[in-house]
Amino acid sequence: MDQLVENINAQIARVAKGDQTALGKLYELCSGYLLFMAKKYLYDKSYAEDIVSEVFLKVVKSAGDFDKAQNGLNWLFKITRNTALNFNQKENRYMTENIETHHDLAEVLSLSPEEQADILWLRDKVAELPKEDRELLYYRYWEGYTVRELAQKTGKATMTLHDKLKRILKNLKKEL
Repeated sequence: MDQLVENINAQIARVAKGDQTALGKLYELCSGYLLFMAKKYLYDKSYAEDIVSEVFLKVVKSAGDFDKAQNGLNWLFKITRNTALNFNQKENRYMTENIETHHDLAEVLSLSPEEQADILWLRDKVAELPKEDRELLYYRYWEGYTVRELAQKTGKATMTLHDKLKRILKNLKKEL
C-alpha cells in the first residue's frame, strides 16, 4: 500500500475515534481527488463541491465501519460515486453528453504509463462514438444496468441491444 493510502487510512481511523483535526487532514489529503471524481459524474463544479461536503459528513458517520485493511482512497471514491449517482437520480439528472470512461483515480495513478495511455486512448475512442452508443456503454458497463433493464429504459428489443453492444465492443477491440 502506498504512502498516500496509508496516511488516508490513518486519518479515517482517527476520525472514527472522534479526532476533529483528523477530518481536516483527511480533507487536505483527498478533497481534490474527490472533487475531480464528483465533477465527472455531475458535470457541474458547484454540485460537485456540495457532493464532496456530503461525502465528508458520511465519513464522519461511517468511519467506525471502515476496515483498515481496505484502500481508504477507493472507499472514499465509492462513497463519492454513490453520492453523486444518488443525487443525479433524485434530481432526474442523467447527464450523458460528456460520458467518459470512469476509473478510480487511485487505480489509474498506480498504472504504468503505457496502461494510462491505453485508458486515454479508450476514452477518446468512446468519445468519438455516436451519443446513443456512448449511452449504452455507459449504462451497461459503468452503471451496471442489465441488457434487459436497458431494453426497458430505451424501449428497444433486448436482443437488438445485446447485438449492438457486442458490435460496439468488437469495433473497439479491432482498433485496439
